Amino acid sequence: MEALTHTDLQDAFKRKSLGEYHLPELEHVDWGVLDYLGWIHPTGHAGYVAMPIQKQVKGLVLKRMVNHGGRPRTHMCSWCHHVYRSRGTAMFSTIVEGSDGRRTIGNYICGNLDCSLRIRNLTSDPPTYLPETIHIDRKIVRLRIAVSAFMTRANLLSDLL
Repeated sequence: MEALTHTDLQDAFKRKSLGEYHLPELEHVDWGVLDYLGWIHPTGHAGYVAMPIQKQVKGLVLKRMVNHGGRPRTHMCSWCHHVYRSRGTAMFSTIVEGSDGRRTIGNYICGNLDCSLRIRNLTSDPPTYLPETIHIDRKIVRLRIAVSAFMTRANLLSDLL
């Protein structure tokens, strides 16, 4: 992924009603290992995803719901397929306008939006509970397709089609 600037991020999110949103520090980001830029708001209740698609940076605002109650269960990230023994994923959702008015779509995704690092085994967390044997290049393609598909469902890519 090519480096993004704060201006790129502001342009990607300019049409969103974010209220007060938090831009990440970009000085120490290793852009060579990212497929998208994802970060969590300091309050922990919102997540942001920015991804360059066809020479445009598209931004997605997500509501983050972390399951703190109940018994820990095994969960899999729907984007990178990393399997956690316990609370590593969170439900991320966004509101989209559908044919029946407003509706919400969501997926269980890595709680810190760090899928790019997980598929490359660059996190300090324990490895996935169920390791895969596919090549890293296939994992990268699968991750990019999953993020693009979610953005399509959120009506972010309809103007590019």
